[in-house]
Amino acid sequence: MFTSGKSNGVFHFFKGRVALYAILKAMGIGEGDEVILPGFTCIVVPNAIVYLGAKPVYVDINPDTYNIDVSKIEGKITEKTKAIIAQHTFGIPAEMDKILGLAKKYNLYVVEDSCHAMGSRYKAQEAGTFGDAAFFSSQWSKPVTTGLGGWAVVNNAAIKEKLGKIYPEFTNPSPMEVFLLRTQYLLYEKILTPSLFWFAQSLYRKLYESGIIKGSSSPEELSCKMPPDYKRKMSRWQRGLLNKKLANIQELIEHRRQIAKIYEEELEKAGIKTVELPDCYDTVFLRYPLVVKNNKKIIRLAKEKGIEIGDWFVSPVHPLMNPLEWKNSGYNPGECPIAEDICRHIINLPTHAKITQNGARKIVQLIKETE
Repeated sequence: MFTSGKSNGVFHFFKGRVALYAILKAMGIGEGDEVILPGFTCIVVPNAIVYLGAKPVYVDINPDTYNIDVSKIEGKITEKTKAIIAQHTFGIPAEMDKILGLAKKYNLYVVEDSCHAMGSRYKAQEAGTFGDAAFFSSQWSKPVTTGLGGWAVVNNAAIKEKLGKIYPEFTNPSPMEVFLLRTQYLLYEKILTPSLFWFAQSLYRKLYESGIIKGSSSPEELSCKMPPDYKRKMSRWQRGLLNKKLANIQELIEHRRQIAKIYEEELEKAGIKTVELPDCYDTVFLRYPLVVKNNKKIIRLAKEKGIEIGDWFVSPVHPLMNPLEWKNSGYNPGECPIAEDICRHIINLPTHAKITQNGARKIVQLIKETE
């Protein structure tokens, strides 16, 4: 799945966010331009826009899908708008037919944020194949992981040609960086289990702060500034590992489907609202989202009991929790009220390969005890 080289429109980068930056640059997006995106995303997405001198324009989300509310996009389009980023949040596909219709009407590019959505389909078509381009991530928490990593898939011939010309500007990671990443990956594969999730997360942050390991986001990125080593390609080791992982992608997809089904069955038995989507959505959940009464209490109990539960997204520009920081990314408090409200209540449940069926049932039991 999208592993072939740049002759087929695939370009590999050290991180998925760098793939987005490269796509936007190849589209000619720059100073004074505007790019529309959902106000329920990771800080690295608007960063890629800001680094090019362009302006992120946020649109609120549909509470049923956690994706951009397509009915609110047109009101944000101006003569400066150049592209729409369609994020497939948690693996739930965005309404691509309506987004593409707006893009055609206003002559805009469409970039799919497919970092959560490997294997998901909308109206029988695979996420990542609708727009002018798409970007994927193989960072720690994504559908397949190479520790860090990402790639761009370009469907527009003109953009593919331009990206091919600027691709040599991106450098290779140093041998030491690759060695450290391989070491981290080995520890991740051999040691990390759901019961050690919270301990590992705490240890990871301490080691990152001490400079011993490579973090997903640098301090510069959290301040919306470009790190000096931002523009890099994927290493040979990462590409080899990615190809190996993608060769078994159907097995991983089936496991995620089974775990998500258990969540839905057990939650529905308890009378807890689950994700409800029309039949045209074929979703492979990266994480299963759930809006609860008291997400902080659930997260606290999960830590106490050593049970893995996630808290994406803590804010419209995750992981920035202070509204004063949001403005660095071009987001103004109150701009996306639905997204902000959901951020105060949402948790997400893991579906990765290390989550067993019994483990999934234990997670639901904890939620039942607190709801």
